[in-house]
Amino acid sequence: MKVSIRTNKLKKGNSYTVFVDYGIINGNRKREPLETFSKKTDAEKYKSKVQAEIDSNTFISIPNISFSDAIDQWMENYVANNCEPNTASGYKLINEKYLKPCLGHIPFKVISSIKGIDIINDYYKYLRFDLCNEFEITKCGNKKQKKNLSYSTIEHHKAQISGIFTYFMNSKKIQRNICLNTVIPKTEEEKMKDTIIDNIEEFEDEELYKDEDFITPQQAIQVLNLFMNTCMMVPVCLATFMSLRRSEIAGILKNKIDEDNMKLTINASRVRCGKQTIYKKRNKNKTSTRNLYIPKIMLKILEADKQRQQKNKEILGEKYIESKFLCVMDDGKPIRVDYISVKFKQVFDKFIIEQTKIAKQKGEEFRFPYVTLHKLRHLNISSLLANGAYLTDVRDSAGHSDIETTMHYTHNYTEGKKEIADKIDEIYTPLLNFKIS
Repeated sequence: MKVSIRTNKLKKGNSYTVFVDYGIINGNRKREPLETFSKKTDAEKYKSKVQAEIDSNTFISIPNISFSDAIDQWMENYVANNCEPNTASGYKLINEKYLKPCLGHIPFKVISSIKGIDIINDYYKYLRFDLCNEFEITKCGNKKQKKNLSYSTIEHHKAQISGIFTYFMNSKKIQRNICLNTVIPKTEEEKMKDTIIDNIEEFEDEELYKDEDFITPQQAIQVLNLFMNTCMMVPVCLATFMSLRRSEIAGILKNKIDEDNMKLTINASRVRCGKQTIYKKRNKNKTSTRNLYIPKIMLKILEADKQRQQKNKEILGEKYIESKFLCVMDDGKPIRVDYISVKFKQVFDKFIIEQTKIAKQKGEEFRFPYVTLHKLRHLNISSLLANGAYLTDVRDSAGHSDIETTMHYTHNYTEGKKEIADKIDEIYTPLLNFKIS
């Protein structure tokens, strides 16, 4: 096999098509077009790449079929053998109603190439914004205006297209899954919400770390004791022992906890946007998404909370609401982001008022640093650094995007390499004593 370039004369300039020549087959020369470029230099680079793949026996010849044929092959060879009937039925519906009518006529070579990114992005745009301009005939014969599809619905379309490309990639018929580079467009309202959410999360990250009113682990334990055996126990302990933000705490799903391996996956958040609570599947940056070791002290807290929730189930019966989220109210409903902050302030303020009153009756002065939930995250970061944890390890654990942010929390620390979770147990286990009520 040899690779060649053909120059195509256009009204304005030229284009350059790279061919692979298979030689004479059944009395005819077989030449297969691969890619077309507007610049000859790009065509030459691609030609060299393909020729190198041919010489090393790694060249993949993309099937000369339509995207509709590719869909059928995927359904027959993969879906039929690996998916449940209901799943297959859902795939078939999307194929027949959307994929084949819109994209089925396109050659598979084209849609699976770099050009396919723009084609698929246009497909998303059509479903998102332009579908409402068309009409369909109902079973009753009435004319009905179509509705634009939601962002989450188009995510299913993207997953399905990606699945088709993955199948052919695993079958060594294409080299890459270009669907991974496609982007579903958002409405202006959705973009604004994302901006608000990101601003909220960014504010959480910056809140109070410059405050010099430092609290000790002993004082933190005093605060923790205010929330033991309540729905606030787990949120407050997650902030203290694992340096989590309130939005991350509210967004933890139960299935993200692996108690056997003592790991917790942080890859989502819940924030309050106006009157809405929004669940965000991805965090604001790559460093915010992380896998953390769970300290033994935190596992103890989680076990205590399971028992607390079980008692509430027995008391409330059918009124108890099962939830997929880890942090819940007494009735099982997911705990709200704003509730965490508000409730924390109410309980802590009451503690300060009561202790001040008691001290005054004794003719003494009660002094205690003002604590917020985020300040407990601050404390944990600072305590880890002060007790020998590496700056980079703490940065990764806290989910900071840069080392400078972590350094704001540095009060004094020494170099040393230990597991973050072990450090937490070392600092707090001797201080924390509580009974499961």
